[in-house]
Amino acid sequence: MSTYLESVRALSEAQSKAKAIADQQAAREATSRWSERLTPLEERLRRLLSQMPEEIVAKGLSLDELRRLLSGKWRGNCHPGELGAALRKLGFIRRRNWSDAEGGFRARWIR
Repeated sequence: MSTYLESVRALSEAQSKAKAIADQQAAREATSRWSERLTPLEERLRRLLSQMPEEIVAKGLSLDELRRLLSGKWRGNCHPGELGAALRKLGFIRRRNWSDAEGGFRARWIR
């Protein structure tokens, strides 16, 4: 039969182990978040485009859609000017469409 003090110690040790595991998990998540944000934008964009279906890329990509998918240091998303420069480096061209009556001006990035 265990004493009250032994049961309190066992409970304390179990809680300490659980907290240590949770702290390690939080540290790993923070490290992965920061390593993702500190990876060069061109590399992150290349990785994102490789995961997209080719039909969607061929149809054209909106700068705002891509900006929301890429994390960055500028208001939580990547900076639109830096994203445009990275798209140009990867061979994309911006095509403007002024004739769409529904949405007005639209710009798509096409390879």
